[in-house]
Amino acid sequence: MKKLMIRLVVFAAIFLLTLVVAGNIMNQGHDNMTMEMAEASLPIVSVERGGVRYNELHGYTVPMETFAMREAVTVLEENRNFSLYIDLYGRNVTGMSIELRSTDGTRLVESTEITSYQTEGNRAYADITLKDLIDPKTEYALKITLTLDDDTPVDYYTRVVWSDDLKMEEKLSFVLDFHNRLFDREAAKELTKYLETNAQLEDNASFHKVNIHSSFRQLTWGNLDVRQQGDTVVRLTEIGEQTASFLLYYTVYGGSGEDRTDYRVVEHYRVRYTTDRMYLLNYERTMTQIPNPDRMVANDKILLGITGTDIPLMESEDGSSVVFVVDGQLYSYNATNNKLTILFGFYDQKHMDARDMYDEHAIKILDVDEGQNVSFAVYGYMNRGRHEGEVGTQLYTYNSATNTIEETIYIPYDKGYAMLKPQMEKLLYLNRDQNLYLMLEDVVYVIDLEEKTYYPMASVLQSDMVQVSDNHHILAWQEGSDLYHSKQLHIKDLNTEIQQDMTVTAEESVRLMGFMGEDIIYGVARNEDVYRENSGRIFFPMYKLCICDAGGNLLKEYSQEEIYVTDCSVESNQITLERVKRQANGAYVAAATDQIMNSVEEEVGKYTIVAPAIDTYERYVQIQTRRTIDSKTLQVLTPKEVVFEGGRELVLETDTDAVKYYVYGAYGVEGIYSQPSKAVSLANEVSGVVVNRQGNVIWRKGNRAQRNQIMAITAIQTTEEQNSLAQCLNTMLKYEGITRNAEYLLEQGQTVMEVLQNNLEHIQVLDLNGCELDAMLYYVDRDIPVLALLDDGGAVLITGYNEYNVVVMDPAKGTLAKMGMNDAAEWLKKNGNNFVTYSRE
Repeated sequence: MKKLMIRLVVFAAIFLLTLVVAGNIMNQGHDNMTMEMAEASLPIVSVERGGVRYNELHGYTVPMETFAMREAVTVLEENRNFSLYIDLYGRNVTGMSIELRSTDGTRLVESTEITSYQTEGNRAYADITLKDLIDPKTEYALKITLTLDDDTPVDYYTRVVWSDDLKMEEKLSFVLDFHNRLFDREAAKELTKYLETNAQLEDNASFHKVNIHSSFRQLTWGNLDVRQQGDTVVRLTEIGEQTASFLLYYTVYGGSGEDRTDYRVVEHYRVRYTTDRMYLLNYERTMTQIPNPDRMVANDKILLGITGTDIPLMESEDGSSVVFVVDGQLYSYNATNNKLTILFGFYDQKHMDARDMYDEHAIKILDVDEGQNVSFAVYGYMNRGRHEGEVGTQLYTYNSATNTIEETIYIPYDKGYAMLKPQMEKLLYLNRDQNLYLMLEDVVYVIDLEEKTYYPMASVLQSDMVQVSDNHHILAWQEGSDLYHSKQLHIKDLNTEIQQDMTVTAEESVRLMGFMGEDIIYGVARNEDVYRENSGRIFFPMYKLCICDAGGNLLKEYSQEEIYVTDCSVESNQITLERVKRQANGAYVAAATDQIMNSVEEEVGKYTIVAPAIDTYERYVQIQTRRTIDSKTLQVLTPKEVVFEGGRELVLETDTDAVKYYVYGAYGVEGIYSQPSKAVSLANEVSGVVVNRQGNVIWRKGNRAQRNQIMAITAIQTTEEQNSLAQCLNTMLKYEGITRNAEYLLEQGQTVMEVLQNNLEHIQVLDLNGCELDAMLYYVDRDIPVLALLDDGGAVLITGYNEYNVVVMDPAKGTLAKMGMNDAAEWLKKNGNNFVTYSRE
């Protein structure tokens, strides 16, 4: 028996030794080839004014395009000075300099070494005065460069403006006072006069989104009993003499100990200053629960808490695993082995400082296979890790067998997250052959991830010549220099990579309109019906609208006698058609809109988003799983990152000469357009700003005086030689110091746009067809007349306004007279809101 026991002990020891040796062999080099993501290492720079810090600037380690770096604007003090507050985070600053340029970056105004900065412990301070080389009320681009202890230069960007009329302190004080009162219900009663509570606009059923229309109870956190933790980070995004927009970032928590829950909060304020009082034009608060993987499952639910219901989610084909993104972190749940894996996130429970929590990036799930391996992309500003301080698109693969993530490719971008985001949202797709499709600067690129090569598959002149299905599986595009005389439409299934080319007859032209699900919408016009209007626009009446699948098979055709479609929009399962009717004399008049409905129901996977109302928390977002999750045996994993030698960077050659208009809303770029009219319409809707590629502001919401009139423009009468359109053009040119015979130029075949473009220097002419009259008053406020074209071929000029009227110069009547604001808006709307104006560069 004793010998038997000794043999068993020896056998067990040998068995254990074998396991250890085998494990070491299988993982040989594994520990040395993986690591945790490197910690953030760059300082943060803030501006300080009146004891208040604002505009927390994050550092860039590679050069960026100046015109695109407009996250924040800094208001200079009376003597063109400003103060910097620098969080060093353990780094040493060995040098500091500033570079001031025009907003497009082409003109250097000042370049100065800063030697008078002080360091106190983990902070540094600098008081900087710009040279007397800048104009008041003009925005400039400022780059602050810190040289760190390892000789690394790090750049920080902000716009600056110098003006005594911006009332910066008053606006900031109002915003901070409003914010502080939110945590004291008694003090918050003072805020009710600023609210526009409307139960029809807000259901008051979720703390995730609260706005100016919400109830007082929602505004003051209901029964959540939350407290703020840490400082409030203030960012000034836009400012004018009257209005300003702010973003406030902070965290709150509720409960204590193991029951504590943390939330990330962003507030957007848009305010107007008057000598009498402050006005709150818009308020929105977004509250998002910070995930706690240790308390994330219960029964058959994955608990996400107070957040939005638009959770990016993808499951494997067999339904064994689901991958989802919540508050900037990527998770995978495997039902087979009951594992919850935190695949990626710049922040975690150990890394939650201001650099880790900076949210100028997004995560896109690209693929989940049956082996629970995941492909995903991180695009935007890289908070830490291999590409810290850069902007780009980083592709990763997660290997479930080794519990590691590995970078497969990195595509740098030099225009910031705000401009990268809408482009990646339009197209970023990976198929099973490891070909990545993405769109940058109106070019569709195909990238072979295995070979690390790429080629441009399609290049278009206007962004709307490329359309992508919502799931990014199907791509449709038109090529060529003329959108309105295109004969061919290309359709490609990006998964199978099968392409269909659809061609219309020689007597027709085709126009791509969009998608409904995975079905393509396009219109067909007869060439004889297409013509260029006086304004220079192309009138493209489509006698039929078609819907086909990715294989080019016709699913539905819409046509009615003498009815023509001019545009369409898609929302949910409905297509709304804008239509005109051709009369007997060949003229077109507006017809009522029509709708096409889609009866195909969207497929629902095994994992679904549910949001029941739960007492104190109200709408509480969860992922419904296939079966009950055993929380006691649940494993929570965090993968390490595979280390490799060299780089996996792929630089795409992009052409950036095309005319573009960028719409900035409360949180960044809302859209990028080739047509200024679409940009201004969206900016008007979101209370935003339109900026061109040169960094010039083309339009801004609401920042105008209560009244203005261009006194230099007086009444003028039509003559036998000069009709009303010609007289309006003559007046616009003369106003800018140019004398021309507009009637002659029009008779020579020039359009309205060409007459203005060919004769006005340092001017950008804008076709703003379809915009509202109220939006046009932005230009009149800046002493720029607005041309309104009429259906009968005539024209008028809008040259002034007040609270109740606009001033209209009508050459056909020979008058300069007031017209009621509402009457004018209705009249011009019936004439198509056909506006042309310009912006001074």
